[in-house]
Amino acid sequence: MTKKAKMSVLITATILIGGILLFVLFQKEPEPFLSEKQIIKRINSIFPEAQPKSIQNKIFLDDTHVFVPFISEESGYGMSFWVWKGNKWKAASVNMGGQPQVWNGEEKSLIMWNMNPKDDVSEIGVFMKGDRGFLVSDGIATYQPGIEMMHSIALKGKTYGVERFPDNWRELMKQYVKLQAEDGQNDFPDFNDPIRLVTNFHDKEGEEIIPEHSFNGNSYTTGYNFVDVPFLVTVQEEELEGAY
Repeated sequence: MTKKAKMSVLITATILIGGILLFVLFQKEPEPFLSEKQIIKRINSIFPEAQPKSIQNKIFLDDTHVFVPFISEESGYGMSFWVWKGNKWKAASVNMGGQPQVWNGEEKSLIMWNMNPKDDVSEIGVFMKGDRGFLVSDGIATYQPGIEMMHSIALKGKTYGVERFPDNWRELMKQYVKLQAEDGQNDFPDFNDPIRLVTNFHDKEGEEIIPEHSFNGNSYTTGYNFVDVPFLVTVQEEELEGAY
């Protein structure tokens, strides 16, 4: 390779690297979010099985994350999650069902859902739950107290929604993990499970139900981080210690 050719390759490489650095370091402010037609078109391009027919709403969780519930061609109630990434609005995931999911932002934690009206869900109970445990190792007894706290969400006739968890829940979960590490509880396999979030559901008469129509359906994930807890485990009343 001649000296001139080497210089040309070097200049090209420098320009390319510079362009990449500019793209990474100088992210643009989020552009206006997609129109309903654009959302439907993009969902169909990446996950045509979802068959979105109408967009119910576009709910900003913060400047770069958007929750979009939709109704499908077959009258299913699904959810899609969007993130501003690489200077573009991109679909992070699409779900054909509306089972509650959790997003943890920098300053808040949110639960999102889209319940099919066929399930007649009137209230969602969200529980912060940690099982008690007791373990003896090398003559040292370690006790882990149980935790059970409830946050009730009334749907008020609306199928979809976003609800903020109590701020003390976030702080409690952080402190719980911190104390486990400081007390050496991470060394005990039985105590490694963190506090978890679970749900149950009731109809207008207060009867406990399983929203089967809302839980049906496949999902598609593109790999962009968004939803922290993709599906909350459902518990029944006999699995709870308190009376709610």
